[in-house]
Amino acid sequence: VPASLALRRRGAPLWRHGLSPPADRVALVVGAGSGVGQAVAYRLGALGIYVGLAGRRLDELERTAAELRQHGGHGLPLPVDARDEADVAVAVEQLATTAGGIDDLVYCAGVGLYGPVETYTLADWEQTWSTNVTGLFLCARAVIPYLRQRGGGHIVAVSSGAGKHGYAERAAYAASKFAVHGFMESLAEELGPQRIKCSTVVPGSILTEFAATSVEKKQASGRKYLQPGDVADVIVQVLRQSDHAWTQEVNVWPF
Repeated sequence: VPASLALRRRGAPLWRHGLSPPADRVALVVGAGSGVGQAVAYRLGALGIYVGLAGRRLDELERTAAELRQHGGHGLPLPVDARDEADVAVAVEQLATTAGGIDDLVYCAGVGLYGPVETYTLADWEQTWSTNVTGLFLCARAVIPYLRQRGGGHIVAVSSGAGKHGYAERAAYAASKFAVHGFMESLAEELGPQRIKCSTVVPGSILTEFAATSVEKKQASGRKYLQPGDVADVIVQVLRQSDHAWTQEVNVWPF
């Protein structure tokens, strides 16, 4: 029996085994307008996956979608504030209705607002938690029924090295990323019996505009940084694993 037919008989997603991707594979990428999320969208599009492009800035999402089309991919811009329950519900339903379902969620949205605890504002604390933790919760909760309808799927969250080690003047950010780990580990226990995998990708510092620091300033610092594509490559590798393998957590550091 040809390998592709054997896999199809077992219901395994062919694209995860390095074979020709089916046109009906659908992934929702949150934070797809820039950085790691955008890089993930490009790579999934290149595999033939239909990508829901979620984020707050429509202009960025449309640029990502245009780039996907230029290379033969397909993406649906979904302007959404991941912190807003109604917004998330509408976006997820729109993607599922348009594409016929959802197989994967990749949550790349995040905010880094740094400062000493003594002078840290409640507004910054709430913005950090609502984006980094509540948004992940809302998006995961919204896609679970659709993943279940497909007989399984995958939820991937991007955390940070600060989710495993605290840093001065990053208490809110570190606390939120520690919470991501606890949430994803618990979610994995809940959803594993339903054949839904939950994975956390833990990158070191990435060369983006994150935390209101320019790429030029980061380059001038002499520190080592990951490129967004480095992290995206790892996320895609996690998604491409066979059905009988699961990476719960993976660390990615600059080298």
